[in-house]
Amino acid sequence: MNYLEEARMLQEKIIANRRHLHMYPELSGKETATADFIAEKLRQLGIEVTTGVGAPMPGVVGVLRGGKPGKTAALRADMDALGLMEQCDSPYRSKNDDVMHACGHDAHMAILLGAAELLAAHRNELSGTVKFIFQPSEEFGGGAVPMINDGVLDNPEVDAIFGLHMDPSYQVGEVAVSYGETLAAADRLVIKIKGKSAHGATPHLGVDPVVVAAHAIIAMQTVISRERDPLDAAVLSFGIIQGGHQQNVIADEVMLSGILRTLNPVVREEMIKNIQLVLDGIAVAFKTTCELTRNRSYDSLINDNRMVDFVKEAAGNLLGENNVRQLPKPRLIVEDFAYYLQKKPGAFFFLGCGNTAKGITQPLHSSHFELDEEALVIGTAIQTALVTNFLRQGVE
Repeated sequence: MNYLEEARMLQEKIIANRRHLHMYPELSGKETATADFIAEKLRQLGIEVTTGVGAPMPGVVGVLRGGKPGKTAALRADMDALGLMEQCDSPYRSKNDDVMHACGHDAHMAILLGAAELLAAHRNELSGTVKFIFQPSEEFGGGAVPMINDGVLDNPEVDAIFGLHMDPSYQVGEVAVSYGETLAAADRLVIKIKGKSAHGATPHLGVDPVVVAAHAIIAMQTVISRERDPLDAAVLSFGIIQGGHQQNVIADEVMLSGILRTLNPVVREEMIKNIQLVLDGIAVAFKTTCELTRNRSYDSLINDNRMVDFVKEAAGNLLGENNVRQLPKPRLIVEDFAYYLQKKPGAFFFLGCGNTAKGITQPLHSSHFELDEEALVIGTAIQTALVTNFLRQGVE
């Protein structure tokens, strides 16, 4: 198969699918119309479809069984949009107020539908099975875990899984890969510091939680900078500090809210432990209480190195090895594709969709985000080549 040439023959259809999905975006957990659209497209290709995977989330899974026995490869696309009012003035701009595909998930779905069509056209040549996973709630709520718990990686059991993400920081025609630790884990931290209210003129009669909070913030940042190997990434950011009602009254409580981001799972737990120890010490020193609540967000995304090699080979054969980049360093954003990689070997990679010459330079999560639609064809070809090569080598 000449994957790029065949994908280009589907270009108009792939772009049309992307633009339809872009015009009708849906928020996390509410992707019902999107799921219906995806399911119908898969059925038209003669692919087995299961809906409501991960219920009540509207996950969709397609299964394509090849003409020859073999392993099972999975491809995943996320379906949800962001709560933004689109500022782009295009004929296919969002028709849903305050909802926009500003993270490229519309492109992910269109690419996966394109790969499904190409692979379905060659099903008799496939040595094994392909699963097409359309997952809700990547941006908020984590749709991967409910789908996994509902058996998305079973019946037939998946041997390898691959995912991609649009990346406007790379030019269209470029792909970026990363070995091992690739994206961060995140923990949302809420700290409540109890004080004792008093008049501002007599602070000795109270316990000032604002002062305690100031000490706590500095001490926790010292945990990051002085109790961790500098080569192990960890970032602690507090975006919210709330407390007090009047300038001349000592507050009775201060709340800090922030996020801890790490790459290494061991470092993650060490940082939480050390932050708790610091808060316990501060509480004793200031005769108060510092209550820490940890809300785990996504785990760190760690690629399987052998699966990354499959991505490099597929992309390099299509685009030239010089256009396959190594991500210069891990990124501290999060992605719930991480949970699939905890269960099965796989790889997550980045597909360039920027085009400086065309003025396509806006970052992800921008209300002005746009992408070069040539990336849709390239992504379709790469995913098709990727699973075909994996299944072929799986039986050699």
